Parts: sequence; C-alpha cells; structure tokens
Amino acid sequence: KKAKKTKPKKTKPYPESRSVTVNGERYRRCAAAIVFNSKGQVLCGERSDRPGSWNMPQGGIEKKESVESAASRELFEETGLRSIEDDPERGVVSLLGALPEDDGYCYRVDPPSWLTDRGLAGQRLEFVLFRWLPAQDEDAQDAESDPTSHPAVNLAGSNGESREFNRLAWVDFDALVRDVWSTKRGPYRLALDVAVPRIRAELAACPPA
Repeated sequence: KKAKKTKPKKTKPYPESRSVTVNGERYRRCAAAIVFNSKGQVLCGERSDRPGSWNMPQGGIEKKESVESAASRELFEETGLRSIEDDPERGVVSLLGALPEDDGYCYRVDPPSWLTDRGLAGQRLEFVLFRWLPAQDEDAQDAESDPTSHPAVNLAGSNGESREFNRLAWVDFDALVRDVWSTKRGPYRLALDVAVPRIRAELAACPPA
C-alpha cells in the first residue's frame, strides 16, 4: 500500500486586531510589565528556554484587551503576581499606567518562528509601569532581595500557560538592557530612557516608608 501523503498544515495569518503595521510590516502587539521596587530596580526573569537571558514579563495583547489589562494578566500568568487593582486582598503591585506607544519598541525575529509563519515581522512591545508594594505580612520573605522566594510568586505558569522563567531578580534597568536577548536590546534601551524619569518621580512623590 502506498503511504498517504499528508498535506502541509496551513497556518492562519495573525489577527490584524492584535497587530500593528509599521513601515509596511506587521508586528504583534505585546504588553510588557515594568515592575520597580523602592530602590528603583526592575523585576526580570531568567528565561527557561534561554538560560542566562533575562527579560520582563510580556505577552500578546488579546482582542479588545487594553495594554494595561494585558500587562497585568501576563504578569500574573508568568510570575503569579497580582495587581492590587485586580485583587485588593492578594495584590502585591500597583498599576501606574502605560508608557506612550512608540514604533521604536518594535523588534524583528528571524525565521523559522511561529511569528514569521503567521505573517509577522516581529513584535512591538508596549510597556506598563507597576510599583511593588511594601509587604503587609510580617512572615513574608524580603522580596527586595529575593523575589523568587516571595510567597506570591508562582513560576510554574498560571491560567494554563507554560513555565516562562526559571527565577526572578531585581536589577538595575541598565543592567537588564545589557543582559536581555540582543534582539530586544533596542526597545529596552528606549524604554529605559522613558521609564526611569517616571520611576524616580514616583519614588520622590511617594518615598518608601
């Protein structure tokens, strides 16, 4: 008997409602969470698929979802951390708002990639600021030194998502720009220039207790 030929599986184009066109190319809209602590350091995770490469929690923005909602959801799914706006009882971060959109936050990916398979040139990051709140539970670990061991953290993946990070850390923003996957370095450097003045202003207006 002749073996049946299997037809190549067709890949659906990525939805236009969840992407943006820049210079004639389409990029997936992707929310990224900038969480900062009382020292002005930012939260990042070591990627499970790229040991030694660190980045902020991020993920695609769903249809009719605001960038703030997407960043809060991705932060929870990848780290277990909730915002106080979504969960007043268990929230450990406070949502401050999104940075202005900028096409400079686009980064390209090379094929083979599921992004290029779906007609995308890459992703455009859309950054949202969160402030880490002081721990209310006296028995909680000191998240300023080791966020991975904080009771609220869950790196196994929530809402059915797979594990994204092996561990978390607080780092200076410029150090994160250095250690992030090189493809994302340009967007991260631009985000640093925009976010750091806002982080300093926030800390000056509401200094740690």
